[in-house]
Amino acid sequence: MAQKVVVVGAGILGAQAAYRMQSAGADVTVIDKRGPGGVATAASFGWINASFYLDDHHFALRRSGMAAWQRLIHEVDLPVQRCGALSWEHQGPALDAECASLSAKGYAVEVVGSGTIRSLVPSLGNPPDRALWFADEMAAESEQVAARLLQLAVSKGARLLTGAAVTGVSQQAGTVTGVQTEAGAIAADEVLLCTGTQSGPLLAPLGIEVPMARRPALMLRTRPVAQCLGPVLVTPAGEIRQLPDGSILMPAAIGHQGASDETLTGTPEDAERDGLARLRALFPDLTLEIAGMMLAQRPYPADGLPVVGSVAKGVTLAVMHSGITLGALMGELLCGEILDGPSNVSSDLLAPYRPDRFQ
Repeated sequence: MAQKVVVVGAGILGAQAAYRMQSAGADVTVIDKRGPGGVATAASFGWINASFYLDDHHFALRRSGMAAWQRLIHEVDLPVQRCGALSWEHQGPALDAECASLSAKGYAVEVVGSGTIRSLVPSLGNPPDRALWFADEMAAESEQVAARLLQLAVSKGARLLTGAAVTGVSQQAGTVTGVQTEAGAIAADEVLLCTGTQSGPLLAPLGIEVPMARRPALMLRTRPVAQCLGPVLVTPAGEIRQLPDGSILMPAAIGHQGASDETLTGTPEDAERDGLARLRALFPDLTLEIAGMMLAQRPYPADGLPVVGSVAKGVTLAVMHSGITLGALMGELLCGEILDGPSNVSSDLLAPYRPDRFQ
């Protein structure tokens, strides 16, 4: 009989894992009150990279995450583009040091001049003298990717329950037996929690604490303009990319990947005014107007690193800020660990990120 697995959360991590486990023969039910995508996934910037990392092991994990995306997009038609990234967030010796450090790790990076920058981004008003070019980096339309993978999982036999929140995890004699929802109980052999900032309330009754930092993120989106940006841009004014519909996406916070503010500074109107001013300074020939904003609390463990693994008999937790970069890899690793147990590969890749480091 196939293992019954309940996946709580239909964001990028839950969708990846559900697709992998259903494809591997499990009997999967995905539960998310909001529906496919999840709030954090829908509000994500979608940049897939390893040029941002916290330590050497984290770099190796993120680089493995990029390779997993390459495997996935060769297997499934997904809205993920290998667009590359141009970064001039740092200049002078700092840019040279970043290039040297990544080159020493074997990462695809090169220093390019203003002529190349202008050819890659013709609409840029005042290109810098130099930037780093990351040819292998990608961008995902995250909410669409999650919806597509869930659709494929359902086509293979998975079930999707929306509109009903999970209110608790059921236990019997110390073993998890399923989940309680607003629609009633659902039995399971294994429960996977991909619940982001909501993980704490579900884990607390089990006596498990995973401390989370408060990291609100506001994403700005312009009205569509003609396609003019190919790569992701990492600039002193912020991180920027253009979506397939022509909209330009930019986090309100400069240095979004490493931003550590616990509260938003100013009002949404302040963020709109400031963000628009930064964009217009970069692209003076474009007619830019903000069309919308989305606020989400980023799933950000207190030490900034992923949390992945068993938290109780029958319960696995996966929560991380870098869910987009790591999503495809986590789908593979979670599928293997939940259905077959840890492997040498998963044990090595996930060793620093186990939940028991907090207990």
